[in-house]
Amino acid sequence: MNGGATQAATIGVIGDVHLFWDEEDITFFNGSGYDLLLFVGDLAGYIQVRGLRTARSLRKLDVPAMCIPGNHDGLHALQLGAEIAPRARRLRNAFCRGQERRCRSFDRALGHVEMVGYSHRRVALSGLPLNVVAGRPHSIGGKRLACERYLKSAYGVDSMETSIAMLKSLVDHCDEAPILFVAHNGPSGLGDRADSIWGCDFRRKEEDWGDRDLEEAVRYAKRSGRTVLATVAGHMHRETKSGKRRPGQVEKDGVLYVNAAEVPRHRKVNGSTRRHHVKLTLTANAATAADVWV
Repeated sequence: MNGGATQAATIGVIGDVHLFWDEEDITFFNGSGYDLLLFVGDLAGYIQVRGLRTARSLRKLDVPAMCIPGNHDGLHALQLGAEIAPRARRLRNAFCRGQERRCRSFDRALGHVEMVGYSHRRVALSGLPLNVVAGRPHSIGGKRLACERYLKSAYGVDSMETSIAMLKSLVDHCDEAPILFVAHNGPSGLGDRADSIWGCDFRRKEEDWGDRDLEEAVRYAKRSGRTVLATVAGHMHRETKSGKRRPGQVEKDGVLYVNAAEVPRHRKVNGSTRRHHVKLTLTANAATAADVWV
């Protein structure tokens, strides 16, 4: 993407953590010089207590940071299993009980790191004004909403259509500054192969596993004459179930889409641990992204 503004902001995007986070990460990011850190969800694994420990450790960050909850954050293993099952509505509703309490605990654990979702923040990063629009939290991808009972109670969202309306209303609250969308799962419309950036790799049938409400929100923002610089998310791990690699970024219609879910984000290389994140650089009309291993 070609840009011309002199002001540039840098954002560290941390993909699905899944407990791979330690003191060296904190030391690095505190000295990184980033204007903002975005955690795109799934700090936890399958045990919420361990996920809360990871969330609490983020309090040591000196850099402003936001985190959108993933499908592992605030959901216990039984609830997550029911959400994944194709025909388990009764179980999903039963196991969803207590999610509000679990999400409050997650929010408290994060401390000054802001938990976002269905939200809009107007920020200025290194002199660059920016609208940060956070999409639907706890997404598992696909055509239906996960955590329906919780979304209805917490946000008044009970269908894909009401979720689309909610995201469009957030866009309406944006001013003339460019928009950055952050979500757990990325939007639909970017490919229906198993190794597409948000394609389904765990079912026999390959399909687009992106979120339709997020796709509609990005399209609506562009139709409204707003500049959408990028959309950052994770969820669909870059290495597919068959061992193929999905792209970490694609560009479509002037918008940069970034999937930061390099899992595990800690890797052993020649006996030492390397840690992954994505460096996102923004100007008033351009976005670039680069994988960083430190």
